[in-house]
Amino acid sequence: MLRTTMFLLLLALNVQAFDMETALEALASDQLQGRGNGTKSALVAADSIANWMDTQNIKLVPGMENRFQDFPLYGEGFANLQGRNVLGWIPGSGDLANEIVLIGAHYDHLGLAYKDNNEVSGVYNGAEDNASGVVSVLQIIGNLTNLNSPHRSLLVVFFAGEEIGLLGSSYLASNPVVDHKIVAMINVDSVGRLRDDRLYVGGLGSCERFRAMLKGLDDAYNFDLQLSDGGWDASDHVSFNAIEIPVLFFFTGPHPQYHSTEDTADLIEYQGLAKVSKLVEQMTILLLTDNENFDYQRNSDLKPVAQTGKGKKRAWLGTIPDFVEGVDGVKLSGVMPGSPADESGLTRGDVLTIFDGDIIANLRDLTRVLQQHSEGEMVEVVVIRDEKEKSFNITLRKRPN
Repeated sequence: MLRTTMFLLLLALNVQAFDMETALEALASDQLQGRGNGTKSALVAADSIANWMDTQNIKLVPGMENRFQDFPLYGEGFANLQGRNVLGWIPGSGDLANEIVLIGAHYDHLGLAYKDNNEVSGVYNGAEDNASGVVSVLQIIGNLTNLNSPHRSLLVVFFAGEEIGLLGSSYLASNPVVDHKIVAMINVDSVGRLRDDRLYVGGLGSCERFRAMLKGLDDAYNFDLQLSDGGWDASDHVSFNAIEIPVLFFFTGPHPQYHSTEDTADLIEYQGLAKVSKLVEQMTILLLTDNENFDYQRNSDLKPVAQTGKGKKRAWLGTIPDFVEGVDGVKLSGVMPGSPADESGLTRGDVLTIFDGDIIANLRDLTRVLQQHSEGEMVEVVVIRDEKEKSFNITLRKRPN
């Protein structure tokens, strides 16, 4: 164990320069054991991120003695453990300097996988979720240290605790490290699997200016933008929407390897990752330099679901949602292989509209009803397929370790 710990520390402390591919492979390596919350491996990942910021001359947040904001973890298995947010700062200039844009990505993941007898069976490497977001943000901030025009300050945060209930972002939102007003928050979460140039951007309903700004920038990139006023409600931007800060959420879409031990670095599409990073960089620059206000508007679709970090569990269905707008229900981009949804016959393109008698209007509804059911229960699920209703009886199971 001591030898393993020392190897991990050397991996963190010997970083000499930042390179997206090298950094992602390091974060998603077996040696970092899935960056599980409250583990030594997570602290090594935090050290690595801090060192990469040092190589790019990212400053400490004013008033902080180091890059770390520690906070208590809670929930089953996390008592008396701590998480660690990693922070950096690019100071603003001119009349906008006292306002802040926050850009962030969570670096924690699910740790080690275990068999029922508690024997280790694999590693949740978390290459896309969310080593991809971490290296994207690191790449972006390295390009923003020499902005010439007057601009807002940039607060950079790499969050822990996301996978167990948005704990790191919730803590920072409640315990700010700077006094200046945060005018917008950008969340980069799982952006390493770009397919057919399809890029999801959520949170647009939190500020009416965001949609037009993003579309204007995309003229140079030609993404197949999937824009949503709300979007995924289980990532760190939700914590800042809750305190009425406009938010943007960038995501390249769900896939069967999500939250599995198969989310490995060899599946990352680096050309697409670089393209997404460049668009996010340009949006960040626009938010930093635009002289107009970003007025917050309330969006009920971004209210967070109950935090699983407090010990609340939900039954496993195994659907992989799409995030397109204008659909009454939850459209599926696929199902997890071997999941209850897969074994019962649900498939890509289905629109799930009813779950055990409850009408499902959006992903939030589905998340809520799953939290109300337990493993072993049989439920009736209704989907729209080829413009016709189809009914399936599905036995829910416990999510695999």
